[in-house]
Amino acid sequence: MKVPIIILNWNGIADTEECLESIFNQTYDDYKVYLLDNGSNENDVRVLKEKYVAHPKIELIFEAENHGFTRGNNLILHRYILPEISYKYVILLNNDTTVPTDWLANLLQSIETHQADMIACKMVNYYDHKRMDNAGHKMLNTAEVIPAGYAESVEDWQEMHENMGACAGAALYSVDMLRDIGVFDEYFDTGYEDAELGIRANVLGYTSIFEPNVIVYHKESQSVNKIIDYDYLLKIQLNIFYAYFKLMPASFLLLNLPFLVFKYLTILIIDIVFIRPKFLKIMLDAISKTLFKERKTILTARRAFHQKHKTISTWKIQRKLEFFLWFDIKRFVKYVLLGQKTEFERYET
Repeated sequence: MKVPIIILNWNGIADTEECLESIFNQTYDDYKVYLLDNGSNENDVRVLKEKYVAHPKIELIFEAENHGFTRGNNLILHRYILPEISYKYVILLNNDTTVPTDWLANLLQSIETHQADMIACKMVNYYDHKRMDNAGHKMLNTAEVIPAGYAESVEDWQEMHENMGACAGAALYSVDMLRDIGVFDEYFDTGYEDAELGIRANVLGYTSIFEPNVIVYHKESQSVNKIIDYDYLLKIQLNIFYAYFKLMPASFLLLNLPFLVFKYLTILIIDIVFIRPKFLKIMLDAISKTLFKERKTILTARRAFHQKHKTISTWKIQRKLEFFLWFDIKRFVKYVLLGQKTEFERYET
């Protein structure tokens, strides 16, 4: 069974070369890499052409502009993966990763054994193999999708379990599932597209699992670190609201609306009381834009989704999610009382 692997490169040729070398050493070798250069500089393009244009395992695709993560992957999925009836699965892999020799064999064994529709690999910190980077996604009933396991001990993540989706930096998807539910929503650019896809799959009854035996070493957001700023962080918060209101059935929204209102009012009060202006500005702008500027976009997307698909019951969705309160209390202690910086405070105004 030939397995397609999609990798995007954007001015990261050294990372890409290291990633490809680790793939070339796989014990399972029936694969094809679709390598998209996302509008990189001349040096990256030159190196890719010199080293890989004639490689039997690689299909090189060059784009003059940077399409971002979402549109870049969708381009490959629409052009090469979904039309190919022989492809049962597709793998997305960040170029700033490396994989052990048994990665692909273990991944395919897991998907066949568990008959899941999506697999989140065990993403481990490239620089510290005792620390996790990502174990897939979990979701709060108040909208947020949380990367599970970040910076935790690898030893604490030894059990396979169902989750709310995979980090697309190292994920396997059923091609039939993608044909049914669609690929990444291009409302997103670089960030949260995989979270929305995971929610979408789950509320439509598809199964996503975390597989601890499929290890990927990740250098942690090398491409995202090049673009992170206020606009990027604001977009992440807008993405959270967009995905929630687009995908969740009306009965679920009515059930959880009191918790949603309570949470975000509390966040605003905390940011004022504890003088956190950067976080406050992002949250106020995100709420305002969601209620006014983005409302029509969200309603249009919601209508299109629910007209085409029937979700599982509100009760089944609720059981998949984590209740927000204890999680947010722990976050309040960590980021407010103890003063650790959040992602929303990593930019300079």
